[in-house]
Amino acid sequence: MTLVERIENARKNKETVLDFTNQGIRILPPQLFELVWLEELILDGNLLVEIPEEIANLKQLRRLSVSENDLMVIPDSLGDLLNLEKLYLGYNNLSELPESIGKLSRIVKLNIAGNDMLDVPASLGKLTSMVKLSLHDNLLQSIPDSFGDMSSLEELLLDNNELKSIPASLAKLPKLLELMLSGNHLTSIPPEFGKFKALTELVLDENNIAAIPESLADIRTLKVLSLAENPLVEIPKRILEKSKQGMQLTWAE
Repeated sequence: MTLVERIENARKNKETVLDFTNQGIRILPPQLFELVWLEELILDGNLLVEIPEEIANLKQLRRLSVSENDLMVIPDSLGDLLNLEKLYLGYNNLSELPESIGKLSRIVKLNIAGNDMLDVPASLGKLTSMVKLSLHDNLLQSIPDSFGDMSSLEELLLDNNELKSIPASLAKLPKLLELMLSGNHLTSIPPEFGKFKALTELVLDENNIAAIPESLADIRTLKVLSLAENPLVEIPKRILEKSKQGMQLTWAE
């Protein structure tokens, strides 16, 4: 069955889920965007270079997955998919995202890992329903202060980027459990990180951190602090004491 025939079949049956994983698709046929009742569209592992503006016709979409393609650009119209809860764009060739992504107020999971992102729009901070944000394995040089406004965020994955600093505003995230920052170029950690209320895991391996703030010992919920492969000379006494009380501490003396 050809792609167009499969779409026609979905139209007749009013299917709400379409999975076209690993079908060698280079261009999405216009008939696809007539299926306005679609709730899930999975296009992983194809050869797509772009998503047409017409994606905005699919306003009932709750999940859109276009991972492992050759995407170079995301249309502004993606921001019109106001029912979207899960968006997967990992492992493409994206270097930027449209500001309109900040309109996706129902987004819970967003994966943009494994791209060529140099920065991300500040409008991401408006996504206050976001629970997990995956931005690892990119080329990010900075993170907007607005990330501190994603009040539902529990997991923030920023490992393997080009970050030289990290905003203190992240400490405002009341539900953040995991913060992954290994494989960057960080030289310091904001003292404000001691104000995290829920953080259980802070991973800072493979950076250029020479000293860490003693205030990290104030994070009562912290269970894992990993600092391997950093030029650390010593660990503050209070943090060492915390490790003796059960917190897992990893560093090379």
